[in-house]
Amino acid sequence: MGKRILIGFNWITAVLLLSVMLLASLMPASFFDTEDWAKPIAVIIFTIGLLIIINGIHKITTIGHQSIYKYLLYIIGVLIIGAQLWTSFHFVAVARADVSFVRNQAIALATGSHSWPSYFRIYPNNVNSALFEAMILKTTLKLGIPNPWVLLNILRFIWIDTGLVSGLFILKQWRRWRPGALFLMLTWLFSIPIYAYGLFDYNDPLIMPIGLNLVALAYLFIKRQGSVRWLAGLGTWVLLGFSIVMKSNMITFFIAVVMALIGAICIKRINWKLALKWLLGCIIMLLLCFKLTSIGATNRGYSPNINEATPVTSWIAMSLNPQKQGQYAGVDFDAVRRLKTQAQKKEFTKTLIKNRVTDMGPFGLAFHFSKKLGVFLSHGDFDAINLIPQWIKAPNWYLNQQQSYKFWLLLLAQCWYIALLVGCVWQLFKQKKHLISTSLFSLMVLGLTTFHVFIWEVEPRYSLPLLPILMVLGCAGWTNMAKLHLRNAKKRLVLSSLIIFGMFISGMYILQTNSQTIIGSKLIAQQGDGQYFSPQSITIKPNSTYKFIVPLPELETNKLVLNSRSKEPVTITVKSNGFVLNKIKNKANLIKNIHYQNTRVKALDVTIKNNSKHPVKYASGSANYSLKTGKILPRREPIICWYVYNIFHRTAYFSNQAMSFTLTSTSTVVRNLSLFLLIILLFIWWDPAPRRTKSRLTNTIEL
Repeated sequence: MGKRILIGFNWITAVLLLSVMLLASLMPASFFDTEDWAKPIAVIIFTIGLLIIINGIHKITTIGHQSIYKYLLYIIGVLIIGAQLWTSFHFVAVARADVSFVRNQAIALATGSHSWPSYFRIYPNNVNSALFEAMILKTTLKLGIPNPWVLLNILRFIWIDTGLVSGLFILKQWRRWRPGALFLMLTWLFSIPIYAYGLFDYNDPLIMPIGLNLVALAYLFIKRQGSVRWLAGLGTWVLLGFSIVMKSNMITFFIAVVMALIGAICIKRINWKLALKWLLGCIIMLLLCFKLTSIGATNRGYSPNINEATPVTSWIAMSLNPQKQGQYAGVDFDAVRRLKTQAQKKEFTKTLIKNRVTDMGPFGLAFHFSKKLGVFLSHGDFDAINLIPQWIKAPNWYLNQQQSYKFWLLLLAQCWYIALLVGCVWQLFKQKKHLISTSLFSLMVLGLTTFHVFIWEVEPRYSLPLLPILMVLGCAGWTNMAKLHLRNAKKRLVLSSLIIFGMFISGMYILQTNSQTIIGSKLIAQQGDGQYFSPQSITIKPNSTYKFIVPLPELETNKLVLNSRSKEPVTITVKSNGFVLNKIKNKANLIKNIHYQNTRVKALDVTIKNNSKHPVKYASGSANYSLKTGKILPRREPIICWYVYNIFHRTAYFSNQAMSFTLTSTSTVVRNLSLFLLIILLFIWWDPAPRRTKSRLTNTIEL
């Protein structure tokens, strides 16, 4: 009976992921549509091509010697480390929105301040993130590292990679090491979310590998004895406690572990006394974590205000907003924030919940939840493409062609994700052994999905803890899928012809998307921090001057954007290397777009002269670190908001004949599709004979 229940959880999860696979394949642009998507037919054809490559890798790994396979894993491991180190040094992000508040508060705490902005009383869930980062920054400052962001990138990658180590351990326990380990390491190497979240200075990468780490430690806890068992048990307690205080939705993982523990008792994989000891230890650790973080916050000057805090019902009401597909809604938040007491906020949001449920009705709710599921799990990049809009440091080649790179990276991420979902569905339907670990993964997927789809506000990045789980399940599924061998040259020719035709169709659709996505300008650099939650401004006194420098990559630019609502007259002068590029006199609110001749410089010198007897305000932010170099500053400094573009013109300056560019060049489309097609054809025609083996794990289909 216990085994049937565990298998039932796996099958329910498989059905869920099958529906997600359909959403991800056919309509990802219907959810959270902020990206340039290839047409669904192109995504599906590319995914089929990727599955053919996976099948080819599966065949090749069965005939090679074990030592060759081992060295291949070493090579890919070195590539993963090298790619992550290169990314850590060449991409350093500016913190924006919630991340900005957390980073600036962490710097303030690390440098001795005990003052907290009102943001943390409204969003108390981010207090622990600020405390944790402050602890790390305090250590780096003591070590004499005033610019710690590259080091923090490296540390995040190391932490995320513990999930890779755990995943490899799990595949070995499942006896799916060959080629499962190779599949997982290749997936890790080419995973766009791994790199993006490794640069993201927030709590999401901290909880990313938790699921795999928990299952790996659970194996040690169940199989080993003595000190190893209880060290593993302690590890699971610490991981659960840490993840829940960092992000409260991880309580779903705790519930999943408890349910899997009950299942293990039912099928007699663990003694009930041992399970009870583990559960008591875990509860004690959770209480200890809550207490320690509360004491830590109090000792560092934080005092919660119940009337300012956002109630739980506010997030539930926001999740039922049909206009936003259950995502964060600023209108809902502002309406709640304006209310003075917690009682008023709860009453308002409860009424809002009731009205929205009544207005949508049963069918409307079902449709709304399906859209939330699409937002939560249909994007293979897990919002990595849009995660970081502003950089302290990034390569010029990336900044100059961001939109094109993002298009191809998103296509790669989506196709790989759909292929993983195919493997997950296969694995969950077929798996009859290792039910505890597999059902624990299933319960984690079901729990977090249920929480965000039916109860809470939803964003693609909230599903990030599920990505490593889907990677392991998907790679195990690829290993279990029967290898397709085409012994007949005529059949290979037919398949090759179909693939070539499919690539041609995909190319036509991509070129169509390309021609329809017209780019009239490129955002080269920006300073947009400070306009989230409580917009800030810089005040220029009457008859005074404000000067600032706009740091730029050495790329062509011709437009500066400043934002002001003041109606007083000002004079704005833009210079570069001592030469005046443009000088404008007008009311401040009318001088938003400042055009100048095409120039390629490292910085613009901007001067704003207030010509009136009244103060002038410009949108700004503030930071405890330099947004140009990343160096931690002795005090918080204001920074004016600006945006620098390259507007395409047929002539260099003030032309009315605007010129535009497409998303990606035709030559790039042809080159990328040709390379992909060549790899697919290679795996179709190079079809090594299956090695004779008595192993029951080897499944082949000869056609």
